[in-house]
Amino acid sequence: MNIRHLEFFVVLAQELHFRRSAERLGITQAPLSLAIQSLEAELGARLFHRTRRTVVLTEAGYALLDDARAILARIEHAKESVWETVSGEVGRLRVGFTNASSLSPFFPRLIHAYRTQRPKVNISLLELSSSRQIEAIEQRELDVGLLRLPDSTPPAELVFTPLMEEPLLVAMHAGHRLAKVASLKLKDLRGEPFIAYPRQAGVAISQQTLALCAKRGFEPEVVQEAQQASTLIGLTATGLGIALVPATLQSIVVPGVVFRALDETDTTTTLYIAHRYGDANARAMQFAALAKSCAGPLPSEGAAVAPARRVRARSSAAAR
Repeated sequence: MNIRHLEFFVVLAQELHFRRSAERLGITQAPLSLAIQSLEAELGARLFHRTRRTVVLTEAGYALLDDARAILARIEHAKESVWETVSGEVGRLRVGFTNASSLSPFFPRLIHAYRTQRPKVNISLLELSSSRQIEAIEQRELDVGLLRLPDSTPPAELVFTPLMEEPLLVAMHAGHRLAKVASLKLKDLRGEPFIAYPRQAGVAISQQTLALCAKRGFEPEVVQEAQQASTLIGLTATGLGIALVPATLQSIVVPGVVFRALDETDTTTTLYIAHRYGDANARAMQFAALAKSCAGPLPSEGAAVAPARRVRARSSAAAR
């Protein structure tokens, strides 16, 4: 059944006048008459009684009218649904994030702003390590990820856009001897017991810690592992060891724990937003653009890399 013919039929059923219907449709009377005749032939029933003076719906015409209106309404609804999906107004967005990134004021600001702008989008938040997020985005289990780049070369089909850079700090017991040092360097941590994320967990900050220490000629002596940022900070309060953490983790207030800055240029970490290269998912692209807006310019670069470049390799200065 020709949808255009149904549209002609509904207009004629409303106007019951060929000339007015044709004018309303922006056509001449001839194609309107042919369309109605074609529809009647297809259905095997007359839809209108026609005289020189009047046009009246037949019983078959009345029977078709409600269904025709419903069919046309469903088609319009389908068009609107497709448009909303393509434009990013509705649908699902799966966002990955690290435990540490969720503690930054940037994270709730971004999520709240996106939910305000796209209230019809069903957003799912999944806490995963940076390495696991990269795998999940590549395997289409995630749409976007907030992460720190691991040392391994990331997949070329993913785009990593830097959002914000922050210093790495040393978390330690307030009574630790290094808490009194005015200018702390990473080499000062040689021989100190470390509390760190498990190496196999895919946490980028753990990889960065190893790389930075190796650059100074030593390997950190890990005496305790912790899965969560809060546990990491909490364990430093016991005096068991120190931890190298992003400045964001200062938001975890634990009595007896202090944070000390490192006076070195390479002891920083960058938070990225990642998504698939050339992704047609409008929601992912809108979320990435909003993340850049919420994060603001990078202190060391003035602005995020534009356009977003695919990162093919990365030095050890990126971590969770």
